[in-house]
Amino acid sequence: MTTDTAPQRGEVWLKGNVRPALGLVLLLTAAVAGGAVIVLLASPPVWVAWVAGGVGFLLAVGVAALSWAATQPRIERRGSLLRVRLSPHAAHDVPLEIVECVFLGSQPIGAADAEAQRLRVGTLVVRLAERAADWRERSTFKPWGSWQDGHVVVDGRWCEPLSLDVARGVSARLVEAKRGLAGTVP
Repeated sequence: MTTDTAPQRGEVWLKGNVRPALGLVLLLTAAVAGGAVIVLLASPPVWVAWVAGGVGFLLAVGVAALSWAATQPRIERRGSLLRVRLSPHAAHDVPLEIVECVFLGSQPIGAADAEAQRLRVGTLVVRLAERAADWRERSTFKPWGSWQDGHVVVDGRWCEPLSLDVARGVSARLVEAKRGLAGTVP
């Protein structure tokens, strides 16, 4: 049974990035095709062909799992919860009442030298209330973003392209959702 706080389908506020998933699929296709050509031309023993096929199958399963995870929404509303996915294997359901605001940010792409510091990537920052001490930090997949000191930072390379319009849209949805919650409190 589905409750209001965790419906089956959510309202997607920030999509995942399908570009890396497509790249992985193309890379896997090229690798498997290349391996098949080598096996056919070299005429190896049968066991080598089976091992190559098994490795190809395992790679395909891994790429399929990573591709699926990359296309999942980064931010999604589910009733009174905001589902945040900054890891291929986990999503966190944050109560909307502790989400204060959403805004655009940026961070350096590299930290090794001064030149790398000048290159920046856009981010979307979700700020959580200071009173929500249990929500200050969470483990993340670092390329997708970070979650520290009550700030959830989504890396723009691993979500739909970020723009001022996207950030305004997410912020407007947050305001609308919080108003809806305020109207349901007795």
